[in-house]
Amino acid sequence: MECKQAILFSKGNIKIGISYLIHKSNNKTLITRTKVQRTFILCRRNKNKNKIIALILATETEFVTKNDLFKKLSNLILEVACICNNTSELLKYKINNLSLFQIINYFSTSIIQENIELKHLVVIKTSFINFYIYHNFNKATIIGFSNYLPGIENLSKYLAMRLVVNENQINTYLINNMLKLFQLKHIKYQIL
Repeated sequence: MECKQAILFSKGNIKIGISYLIHKSNNKTLITRTKVQRTFILCRRNKNKNKIIALILATETEFVTKNDLFKKLSNLILEVACICNNTSELLKYKINNLSLFQIINYFSTSIIQENIELKHLVVIKTSFINFYIYHNFNKATIIGFSNYLPGIENLSKYLAMRLVVNENQINTYLINNMLKLFQLKHIKYQIL
């Protein structure tokens, strides 16, 4: 609706319309600036594939997640998360004397002008780990196995995909058979 108003106000002139939107966003109250509506899940494994990080970032709109600068920020957060163990440690991590929290805050207020919030950080460590993110990035499964076996990469991807799609119908029979068949001690999984 704001874009529609900007088009009407500017009578189709893109430059005037953008200036109108920037001016309007700078005059928004704090209450409207803090609305966070869209969640965006990011996952990454470490190089040894024995630790996985899943982050849930929240943004005001889905549009911001398609921005190249947001993607670079997301990659930076994931890189740092790979060497941290919890949210507090992650946000305090310093890069050129700035904490990651300060970097995210500066990016959201000064560059994107949209609130970005780190909602949740999940860290799982086990012998082999994999993940599957649903196509809209708001649902994911992270899955871990007690030991590595040949072909487990494809098997783990398939199982993670089945779990994220059929969250309410998790087939415990299938998991129990996998444990016996592949001589695994345990399978950990978490649906986000």
